[in-house]
Amino acid sequence: MSTIISGDIQNFNQFKSYVSRYGFSLNNFYDVQFLLANGSSAFLQSIFTRSYATNTGSTTGISNLMRLYADECSIPGYSISTGDFRITNTPNMKYGYGIVNNEITISFISDADSEIRRTFDSWGNYIYSSVSSLDQTLSRRLNINSDAQLGRTRYKDEYVLDIVVIKLERYGSSHRNFKKNSVDTKTPYSPVTNSELFPGTNTESIQMVRSGFGNAIQKYSVRLKNCFPTTVSAIPLNSGASQLVKVQVTFEYDLAVPASQTGDSVEASGKWKTIIG
Repeated sequence: MSTIISGDIQNFNQFKSYVSRYGFSLNNFYDVQFLLANGSSAFLQSIFTRSYATNTGSTTGISNLMRLYADECSIPGYSISTGDFRITNTPNMKYGYGIVNNEITISFISDADSEIRRTFDSWGNYIYSSVSSLDQTLSRRLNINSDAQLGRTRYKDEYVLDIVVIKLERYGSSHRNFKKNSVDTKTPYSPVTNSELFPGTNTESIQMVRSGFGNAIQKYSVRLKNCFPTTVSAIPLNSGASQLVKVQVTFEYDLAVPASQTGDSVEASGKWKTIIG
């Protein structure tokens, strides 16, 4: 942590007031969502909206499973492409002319049914048809490729979707995250209600209970336009100590759209446009 020689912080109490006001962001509070665009292919819509039965008789959506089991991800960075120029007798100087987005890798904990790995196997085989199937029932093989499609690559708009990475903050982690105020009227703060703490309980009988907890607050998010997987990692197996199996997937995308530049949540794209549409 840097040392401030001059400025407003003159003693420890002032330092504490800064920390109390602005807080610290923790790296283990986030959300990853796979969003299907209106033009997404019927196949992607089928595999990402499908449900499968659990041992309790209920159904679980694969998108929610991937959202829950996303063990590690990152908010991608970028670099500005630069060129050189000189004015008479000056040193070489730089100018920017483009942006290069960094790929993103998301690590998933593998479920015991291998549904997450099956999803990415199917997605990759849909991008480039290397395996066909006589039985094209999605619930069984997740493969709709026919023999005539073997060795063929589909058009890009058929196999891309958007991924949103959301950085969440705890209620009370900073002054703005504590309550709505005149400075930040859009803070999506909502306290945890008694009915959420005690499901099925008459809230009138527990009005005296005040948890002090608040729901997660979305403070920063980025929407990655037109994503598709380029690398699915190998899964190492060994006879040593038991460990969780993980599936790491690297994605390429066309453009990263941060919510800080749209003035609104990037989950909805009705109020802004990008260079790619």
